Amino acid sequence: MDSLTSNELLYERPTYLLIAAGCIALIVLRQFSSYNRHIAKIPASGYPPVPFISSWIAAVRFMRDPVGILTNGIDKFRNKPFRIATLQGEYVIITSREQVAEYIRVGDDVLNMLEAADDQQQIQWTMGYGVTFRPYHSPVVRTKITKCLDTKIPVMAEEMQSSFTRNIGSPTDYTPVTLYEIIALTVASTSNRVFVGEPLSSNYDYLRNAVDYAAGVVLSAEILRVFPDWTKKYLVKWAPVARYRKRAIAFLGPIIKPRLESFSKDGTTDNADLIDWLIEAAPPVERNVEMLVERVMALNVASIHTTTMNFTYAMYRLAQEPEKYMPELRSEASMLLSSGTVTREAINKMAKTDSFLREASRLGNDGLLATQRNAKKPFTFADGTVVPAGGKIGTPLLHIHRDPAVYDNPDEFDGFRFYRGPALGANAASSQPTLVTTDASLQIFGHGRHACPGRFFAATEMKLMFAILVSRYDVMLAPGTGPKPWRVGTMSLPDTELQVFFREKK
Repeated sequence: MDSLTSNELLYERPTYLLIAAGCIALIVLRQFSSYNRHIAKIPASGYPPVPFISSWIAAVRFMRDPVGILTNGIDKFRNKPFRIATLQGEYVIITSREQVAEYIRVGDDVLNMLEAADDQQQIQWTMGYGVTFRPYHSPVVRTKITKCLDTKIPVMAEEMQSSFTRNIGSPTDYTPVTLYEIIALTVASTSNRVFVGEPLSSNYDYLRNAVDYAAGVVLSAEILRVFPDWTKKYLVKWAPVARYRKRAIAFLGPIIKPRLESFSKDGTTDNADLIDWLIEAAPPVERNVEMLVERVMALNVASIHTTTMNFTYAMYRLAQEPEKYMPELRSEASMLLSSGTVTREAINKMAKTDSFLREASRLGNDGLLATQRNAKKPFTFADGTVVPAGGKIGTPLLHIHRDPAVYDNPDEFDGFRFYRGPALGANAASSQPTLVTTDASLQIFGHGRHACPGRFFAATEMKLMFAILVSRYDVMLAPGTGPKPWRVGTMSLPDTELQVFFREKK
């Protein structure tokens, strides 16, 4: 029989005891650290009355029932900060609009958004280190892409029409289609018509990879998040996003490489599309094929994922009540498209469509942790609540978007809720808040200094796509069916399998 000798046991036991003592010491030290002294003063939801390990138990509870833990805290503490525990650490949850406005004004040297986004989406591993720590693409999106919209709208409309003809056709009787898939491919082709141009914008294999890349980032982030940082650069090689990155390099590399060579000779580009704009804006360390591909695909993720979700929410709502909303929405779409030349100014005047999309996004976007920040330094709210350095802050859209203090009947869908807002009649489009308006009470595209810079492109894309669909098709759901949204971690996602029935407009 194999066993340890008495001498071996003598040497082994102290080793085990030292390890155990070290672990206990770390737990005790953590309890009395500056971080823990401050965080312990904030009321908690989901924590058991167990010393030392209560946050660990609370994290497991949150993983099993995140909605219940948050709802309990919201109901119990009534617009006051409270904390929850997750496997990624403790979060201070802010539900007061005033306190949301308070913390989003704070600089990144104190409350950092990029690090929080990196924690949430594991960006430096799933999309590339530079995307997080050298975000030169943000001003490119804010200026170049937004400014080119008027010239790009005709080709965007052309791409949408082609995609719908290809994927839905012209059925004379109601025909079921899996809507989410079609919208994802249409958003991908339309966005890439602007990003990289033809022929890739109509290449199904490229578009399929772009859509899968976006989904792969979300899935890979969920996998990587539970592992220590030092392991992630190795583990990401086997994460789902890795194979989509390789395919993206195969598609985009032959386009990017000659442009880089040309730029290295004379320092200029043709200024034709996103690739040229990125080459011009990139720091020298980023001017290589692999990193530029990462940047193009990161912008694909931002474009495809959010726009597809929000647009899908809206189409599901329309298909649930077509008789109530279709006549007015179709009339507005006809006015836009019958003019011959569609402009961004004309799209911005679609007040009813804007309200419908906004309301669908309000109820669809009910994620659990949004507008996140990582505390680099201690931060004190006006009410005296202290978030210590190393703490995390977030706000639950599940509550913010359904706050009865802001919205009448907040759980009910009212497609023209925002159209009946502060202005009516001829001044409605110019005076009422729009889809791109950021507000502490409606965070479709974030809020504050770090609101999504691509929201103007996304809103234009959604309104144009909506106008084309309602002008071409009647839509409905089969009786007794409806969307069944689901969650991945703290994110809320639309039903990706629901079939919507389409036929040519009667």
